[in-house]
Amino acid sequence: MKRITSLLGCLLIWGCTSTNQVPHSLTLFFSPEQISLTVEQQRKITDYLSQNPYHQLTAFVAPAALDDPFKALVQGQKRIQAVSKLSDARDIPLRLEYAPQQTADTLILQRQ
Repeated sequence: MKRITSLLGCLLIWGCTSTNQVPHSLTLFFSPEQISLTVEQQRKITDYLSQNPYHQLTAFVAPAALDDPFKALVQGQKRIQAVSKLSDARDIPLRLEYAPQQTADTLILQRQ
């Protein structure tokens, strides 16, 4: 009886700790012309930042799927600025990386 009770207690504790795993990355998708964050994207970023308040984060930003490479770069920079404003408001360091080989119109926040 003691063994069964101990086993159930251990399983309960293990189950509670394993369900609260913090994601190591967050991927956001943009439309090619989008430069600001949607309300849903802001919520996801805010939640991710609150789950990782003491970690160095890296933002990998892909260019926009536009014909003009310069405009695609400018779109990426504006997206970076929008995410930087949220991380700066929470005093969370954010390292920015432009990732031209990444899938177009994506932004990945990743914990170091």
